[in-house]
Amino acid sequence: MTVHHADFAVAVTQRIEVTTSSGLSGRVIALGWWVDAEAPGDPEHDPTGTLYLVVDSTQPRPVWLAQGELISTRIID
Repeated sequence: MTVHHADFAVAVTQRIEVTTSSGLSGRVIALGWWVDAEAPGDPEHDPTGTLYLVVDSTQPRPVWLAQGELISTRIID
């Protein structure tokens, strides 16, 4: 599993649950993004990535997951 980090983050107040192809799943407690330092020099390069901070009961702490790792997302009312 790739270890991600967020340069910036905001708390999520809506209950959102996600699942990944690797089997991690749980509630999203924050959305984060990172800034690629090399992006300003390359106009074709996407400078940011979206991350989800997820609480999975099988993990010792919340885990940052990249948006591309998600296979399902569910908003719970």
